[in-house]
Amino acid sequence: MSSDISEKIADFHVRLGRLEESQGARVKKKDSAFEDAIEFISACAALLCCYYGFGLPNHLYQYVFGILMVSVFYHKGSFPIPKHWHEWILLVINMLVLSMLLKVVIGGGDPKPLNWLQLPVVDFTGITSFKLTWQQTVASEWAMPLTTIQTFFLVLTLFGTLIGFDLFCGLTTFVLVLLALPSLVSFDWNWALPAMISALFSFYLQADEAEFSSGRSIE
Repeated sequence: MSSDISEKIADFHVRLGRLEESQGARVKKKDSAFEDAIEFISACAALLCCYYGFGLPNHLYQYVFGILMVSVFYHKGSFPIPKHWHEWILLVINMLVLSMLLKVVIGGGDPKPLNWLQLPVVDFTGITSFKLTWQQTVASEWAMPLTTIQTFFLVLTLFGTLIGFDLFCGLTTFVLVLLALPSLVSFDWNWALPAMISALFSFYLQADEAEFSSGRSIE
């Protein structure tokens, strides 16, 4: 009986030690002025590259999702809560950068895939001269709301990620990529690819170490 109690006490101390270790690992060291400057410069570089690579957001949904996602990062503690004026500027830059990056998956506009379905019209300007023109039809004027469809599949992907449905996320992501292909050719990839890399690097530098320091699970 006493042996069982001793084992339980020892196990309790082990669990308590692991808990203290995991909590201690989540204490974030305050960034120095040099580190803050590097984070700010990297964010500005990402903003500049995104502007030249993708251009300004062309739809309200990009701003909405950009603001919501960055707000979640700060709320969850992935990014440190702003306390100084330059950190608030950094928050706005992050929202703009993510809004422009979202042009990769949403913001395809309203293309007219059946624009080629036009009727030929012969316009006689004289007895022996005429001009051939093309007249728009109802089908050729039909516009597909691509941005709305892309946003719908993006919401489904985020929802699948939230509930941990990996197969569903894979399918919706595949459809999202297919829908984004027509708009990808409009980007300046001499700037777009460096923009994506610099944005990831900027987010990595800003990420709170408390979220990424691995606190071992309590067993």
